[in-house]
Amino acid sequence: MTDNALVELSHVCKKFITRHLLPIDEETRKRRLYKKGEVHAARDVTFTILPGEIFGLLGPNGAGKTTTVKMISGLVRPDKGAVYVDKLDVDKKRRQVLRRVGVVLEGTRTSLWPLTPLENLHYYGTLKDVPGAVLGKRSHDLLDFIGLKEKKNIQVRRLSRGQKQKLAICIALIADPQVLLLDEPTTGLDVQSARAIKDKVMEMTREQGRSVLVTTHDMHVAQELCDRIGIINHGELIACKPTEELLDLFSEQVFVFKIDKPVETDEFMTIPGVVAASMEQASDGPALVVQVVRTPEALRSSALYEVTGRLRGHDRMLHAVSQRQQNLESVFLQLTNDTQKR
Repeated sequence: MTDNALVELSHVCKKFITRHLLPIDEETRKRRLYKKGEVHAARDVTFTILPGEIFGLLGPNGAGKTTTVKMISGLVRPDKGAVYVDKLDVDKKRRQVLRRVGVVLEGTRTSLWPLTPLENLHYYGTLKDVPGAVLGKRSHDLLDFIGLKEKKNIQVRRLSRGQKQKLAICIALIADPQVLLLDEPTTGLDVQSARAIKDKVMEMTREQGRSVLVTTHDMHVAQELCDRIGIINHGELIACKPTEELLDLFSEQVFVFKIDKPVETDEFMTIPGVVAASMEQASDGPALVVQVVRTPEALRSSALYEVTGRLRGHDRMLHAVSQRQQNLESVFLQLTNDTQKR
């Protein structure tokens, strides 16, 4: 067990059995099983989340993200391996773990619709043993923060989808948890509310030392928020690195030369250090796109100077040179596509 981790998954495996049945046979009045399958939601998954860290868990639909969140919160029991929250074994200390974890599950009805937002917070706060004096003030503070101050005495069933999602986040925070698990937290929210939630998440981690796990399909949110990124596909954790390190690892040294007229690219491939060369046509004119080696730096630098020299030799006017930056979305697509091909 890692000494300073608030969340730790150690070689966790989880498999679900799927069964598809035929309609009832009219003669025998029995159903016959015609297909049985296995879905691996977690294959030897191991990672930790430290205090003050935002961990992003990314993956395609059905990759195992929500199952992982549920195993950390104690809603699903792993087949193998162990899950710890604040050094407590989730399987053995589930009740204690629940007081330390706040969960927002995407697409589920967390709140009780006949009650008002304020009543919901009082109800869930009482379940998690929040003292009465603290509970009242914290409930009002959370509703004010999330933008539900004017709706706190209206039945939840009358709220919009986005407002219900806001309330779900308040419910997750009502016990002031050390660990916050957010499964698609900005789904259904307007831009202002999503921004407020992202700011609150960063405040809780940076200033209060909480551990936060975020699953999202929005790569911009993940790249902006997360200190580390784990990418899961078919239940397998195929990458787990600090965000900047992950981007650097997959970043290509690609440079774009904006020129006045197209040029043949074959001769640029003969330059030592050039890996690939192609022409692109953009709205502002043609561009020579050149990929060069990452190391050694001297060879990379020499290759770029030679590209510029050959463009000059062909009487091409060079308008601009820029390096094409890698982003999390392209890394995600590259990793998941590579896994799919195996």
